[in-house]
Amino acid sequence: MLSDSRRFFKAVVGVCLIASPLILVASAVVSPEIKSSEADQLAVVAQDPGRYYLFTVLIFVSTALWVPLVLGLMYMVRARAAALGNVGGSLALVATLVGIGDAISQLFIWQMVAPGADRAQMVALLTRFDNAGGAAIFFRIGGPTLVIGMVMLSIALYRARAVPAWAAAGVAVGTLVNIAGFVAASTLVVLISSVVLLVSLGWIGRLVLLYSDDEWEHPSEVQLSRSAAAVQEGHV
Repeated sequence: MLSDSRRFFKAVVGVCLIASPLILVASAVVSPEIKSSEADQLAVVAQDPGRYYLFTVLIFVSTALWVPLVLGLMYMVRARAAALGNVGGSLALVATLVGIGDAISQLFIWQMVAPGADRAQMVALLTRFDNAGGAAIFFRIGGPTLVIGMVMLSIALYRARAVPAWAAAGVAVGTLVNIAGFVAASTLVVLISSVVLLVSLGWIGRLVLLYSDDEWEHPSEVQLSRSAAAVQEGHV
């Protein structure tokens, strides 16, 4: 497999489509309470720094796996919805890179509650960072850009008939609700949206792994129908 780039790419895409949302669900399960106030958030992190570190690691890994995931979805629509897929996928990739940076920045918050750290100074520093225009311009565009990109990519998947309508809709809705959950500081909404993404992307990942090399290179409506019927009948 390692010597066959096309087969390797297919395997990586299929695994990432399953692993990324699965790890996202795990991160939502271990996620500490999300607070909008810097002081309150540091207080929550201080209660269990190890838990916050695990949450950060899981978010980072899940987001990093989103890169090959998006590239794979773009590849799936290249024949019938290339323009929409390329634009949407490119936006999603830019947002994913922002998300990776945001995940890494959580390690600074983790260290802000380390023994010996002055809590008042750390709260003031985090507040300045969150309100700094130079920093906010990068992190605040990530969420909306990801939503727009994934919605466009989902529409491309539907138009290309690469996946069933429910799976394409699940990707778009799951992404939108996930970002909304973080904005609203709701761990429950984040968890629910993560499960929606797992069901949708995980199904697509399973479909990709079931493809033969020829089917991956030359997808057809017949392939989709046969694979969907097989899943429904419990044969795969």
